[in-house]
Amino acid sequence: MQLANPENFKQFVQIKENNAVTTSEIVAKVFNKRHSDVLRAIENLISNSPDNFIERNFAFCFKNNRLQNGKPQPYVEMTKNGFVLLVMGFTGKKAVEFKIAYIEAFDYMQAELAKGTKGLLEQYYQVLGEHKAEKQFASLCGQGLSQWKEKKPLLEATLRLFEDKMQIELPILNN
Repeated sequence: MQLANPENFKQFVQIKENNAVTTSEIVAKVFNKRHSDVLRAIENLISNSPDNFIERNFAFCFKNNRLQNGKPQPYVEMTKNGFVLLVMGFTGKKAVEFKIAYIEAFDYMQAELAKGTKGLLEQYYQVLGEHKAEKQFASLCGQGLSQWKEKKPLLEATLRLFEDKMQIELPILNN
């Protein structure tokens, strides 16, 4: 059981009213348990969990069972959090496989986050270095512009003097 592969979640999860849920029946089937045992495990969780957690993560439902002459059969819909809380209390091979896969999924995500954090830090220092270099260049440019402002009038006046001296005078013929 590898939780990192989304295909493996399909056996647990269904969409109902835009919420990802699973049912006590699916849990019983996947973990090879009797449905009545799964319901009993949920009842034990309820007695030991805060009401607000139960309300957010478990919904008690009934459906008509043709095999029992239309007698309503109880089942529970649960969110991911309710599912994980329930299954973490299970024993057996499937439960151990699930727990290991869940741990591996957390380890994988933690490793990815560590990579992402390192990548962000490296990117930060790269941008910081570029910022310092550009700031220094801009400062030099500013100093250069300040010097240019002072020297420009003198240099342009000197150039005009040389241009005037270099100008060739042409004799004008008068007829």
